[in-house]
Amino acid sequence: MPHLQETAECLNCEFNFKGNYCPNCGQSSHEHRIDAHYFLHDIPHSVFHVDKGFFYTLKCLFTKPGVMIKDYLDGKRVPYFRPFAFVLIMTTICSLIIKGIHLWIDKIQPAAHADQLIGHGFLGKYFSVFIFLMIPITSLITWLTFYRNKYNFWEHFLANTYIAAQLNIILLLVNVLNLLIVAFQIHFSKDGVNLFLTLFMVPFLFLFGSIFGFLMMQEKRSRLWVVISKIIAMNFVLASLYISLMNAFDIINL
Repeated sequence: MPHLQETAECLNCEFNFKGNYCPNCGQSSHEHRIDAHYFLHDIPHSVFHVDKGFFYTLKCLFTKPGVMIKDYLDGKRVPYFRPFAFVLIMTTICSLIIKGIHLWIDKIQPAAHADQLIGHGFLGKYFSVFIFLMIPITSLITWLTFYRNKYNFWEHFLANTYIAAQLNIILLLVNVLNLLIVAFQIHFSKDGVNLFLTLFMVPFLFLFGSIFGFLMMQEKRSRLWVVISKIIAMNFVLASLYISLMNAFDIINL
């Protein structure tokens, strides 16, 4: 007897079908929960392939980041750019633009580096790389904070990958401000470091708090005061670690 394929329900559009791909939206019928195997496949795929949805993903990350990440975790993945490819592209683009901003600053005022908000040391000049390297560490912190909830470590890793891409945009905007400060000869010295920490860390804490707060509040057994308490504790650990490592690697001088 020929083998009869079972009917599957598409995780993306909820269409019932038989086969390897949904005829309604094109998503694979083999999409599973995010785990280590997913990233082992995603990394080489991200290097050699470029999917659709880059600008749509970028838009969603700033208009409805929690909803977008929950959709991806729930299997609704067709409209969105793959996470590892997305963060690699954003890290590369932002690193190159920020490097250009630093060169432009040197042309405007060669001695301006003393007053720059950020840029000390190698990782200061390529802070996007620092953000990328921090993904496993921030993922571990968010997972440990909510380890009793339904998301595993690799699902936290995926969420942190998208957040890292957002942080690159914020970093780029801070460096544009840096350029304007130097161009208009505004001197901050130590206050400049405080200004950078404010401009970067406030949206940093907001992103982590809002996204993970949204994800955890979707669970029926979640209690608001418990989630808020965990978010506050998580953000304190994340901010303390980030600032300590930035100081240790000579990204900022406190």
